[in-house]
Amino acid sequence: MDFNPKEEIERLKKLVNYHNNLYYNLDNPILSDTQYDELYNQLKTLEEQFPQFRTKNSPTQRVGGTVSSTFAPVPHAVPMMSLDNSYSPAEVSEWYARTAKLLARTDFDMVVEAKIDGISCSLLYTNGKLVRASSRGDGKTGEDITQNVLTVQDIPHQIPNAPLGDLEVRGEIYLDKKDLEILNQKQQQAGENIFANTRNAAAGSLRQKDAAITATRPLKFFAHSFGAGHIQADTFSGFIRLCQSWGFAVSPVRLQTAALADVLQFYKQFDTDRHNLPFDVDGLVVKVDNFALQRILGNTAKSPRWAIAFKYPAQQATTTLKNVLFSVGRSGIITPVAELEPVPCAGVIISNATLHNFDEVKRLGVRVGDKVIIERAGEVIPKVVKVAQALGQHEVLPPTECPSCHSRVYKEEGEVGYYCINPACPAQLRARLLHFASRGAMDIDGLGENIVDQLLSRQFVKNFADIYRLSFLHLLSLDNFKDKKAQNLLDAIEASKHRPLARLLFALGIAFVGAKTAELLADRFRTMDAFLQAGPEELQAIPEVGETVSQSVYDFTHDPKALELVEDLRREGLNFTQPQKQLSANIFEGKTLVFTGELTTMTRTQAELKAKEYGAKTSGSVSKKTAYVVAGAEAGSKLKKAQELGVPVLTEQQFLDMLK
Repeated sequence: MDFNPKEEIERLKKLVNYHNNLYYNLDNPILSDTQYDELYNQLKTLEEQFPQFRTKNSPTQRVGGTVSSTFAPVPHAVPMMSLDNSYSPAEVSEWYARTAKLLARTDFDMVVEAKIDGISCSLLYTNGKLVRASSRGDGKTGEDITQNVLTVQDIPHQIPNAPLGDLEVRGEIYLDKKDLEILNQKQQQAGENIFANTRNAAAGSLRQKDAAITATRPLKFFAHSFGAGHIQADTFSGFIRLCQSWGFAVSPVRLQTAALADVLQFYKQFDTDRHNLPFDVDGLVVKVDNFALQRILGNTAKSPRWAIAFKYPAQQATTTLKNVLFSVGRSGIITPVAELEPVPCAGVIISNATLHNFDEVKRLGVRVGDKVIIERAGEVIPKVVKVAQALGQHEVLPPTECPSCHSRVYKEEGEVGYYCINPACPAQLRARLLHFASRGAMDIDGLGENIVDQLLSRQFVKNFADIYRLSFLHLLSLDNFKDKKAQNLLDAIEASKHRPLARLLFALGIAFVGAKTAELLADRFRTMDAFLQAGPEELQAIPEVGETVSQSVYDFTHDPKALELVEDLRREGLNFTQPQKQLSANIFEGKTLVFTGELTTMTRTQAELKAKEYGAKTSGSVSKKTAYVVAGAEAGSKLKKAQELGVPVLTEQQFLDMLK
């Protein structure tokens, strides 16, 4: 087949855009930096060979991901560019030679810093006061993440002796390795997903709609550059000294030299030293120090010519793919997992590695029996990255039924994930039971991990309905259970029967149906029967319910096992209705409420739902348009902002009293 450069460029553009979205917007990359850069460079090389097929919307012509709709857009006065990457001394030497040629001199200083593996952030100060923080976004427009960034402890809210007017300090928000371990322990205890690495944890923390959640995450900040505003320095090293005087943390790893040999030697030595740092580093950044020389060198469409990232290739190993297993996660998503001949890699023995999804399996062309190359992405999660020797005969195909419960597998057209939609699937049951009982769902106080594990091991519970069939004797047979503890749990189970339909729909764990979507569905249909009878078109007509959600709901409501479970819950006496909102008589009709701090009688999610029942709108940020701020214990920046703006502040009890 003849090579078609236009078609190949379009194919590579789609692949790069797909992986950009995973990395920048979903915080879930499936390629290592090395793999991504190989793919990106293939596209870049082809576009250079066939410039007639290069378009303005090519990922080689822009920075990062897209701007999400979660936060308000922020245009960057000076674009936030990305760096060109290199992985070898030869590539850095080439960059140095190009730089020297453009400057017509070799006597220029360079500054070498550690490349922190975090999230880019821009801080705008006006007359020394922090007024806005934004993400990089697509390089031209970012997202307003001010409220979340205000919770980062080592970011100064006011900087001393700052220049008048605007000053934009840019840097990296990150998480220490030890802090990630502690955070993942808490996530695991709460039945939440753990973070793969420090970058994902930082990204997930910064993209929270509720700044109070961000405040619980031990985020930190390193300053490394600037955007708009006047800087009273002629060199990058001078700017760094200014940052230190203003109270910013900066990279503790730094070298200033005019000799390329020093840079290369520093890179070699740092390969060992970097593992002893408290934070993750994926390489070095080499910059021309003098600002006047930087201006002479200028920029390409997406990168400065005066700087380059000098990265370390991921540690890899070669082994045999013995088998591919199918793992069923909490949400029902089915993930192919490679069973490997054990092999040492990055200081540990690897016997299993993720294949991520079946599109990735197809891209790799991997078969059972192949010799494969594995690596530890971010030195945490092992993954298969390439076939080293094609020896296998057995193609890896997606399952047609769930490997655990044998129910039908669901795949949305255009999406990569395969799902088991059976809510009683054994592989999902433990996590689903914990979700069902959680505070945001049916709120069964006392039904935690230890008790669920005991109930499952004794086969007392096989589905959600079995929870409501537990007896006093069942509970007394569990470890550390006496009369009072058993009665308290039974009371909590009985109380959960009266939760509104929205809470039940969320508790059922329908794919893509979160708490807010469940509320929309419950408000629309009012009863479980009406919900079960809804067709795809009727579902899609609901605002904020798209094709993916509606199809998932439709599949759930037409799955025999799901319907059997619903009827089982009906027989146990659960409430299948949603209370009618009396909007005309609502005290909060048309008003915006903000909840902050720790509430005692309910969670903030529950409080928000309660406020909406009385006509309120809820928001995650305080403004002049906010009608009330409801402040619980340890309320932070939102309370302070409300006091500054003169927004009325209610206690939890005052809020509840207004509902009477």
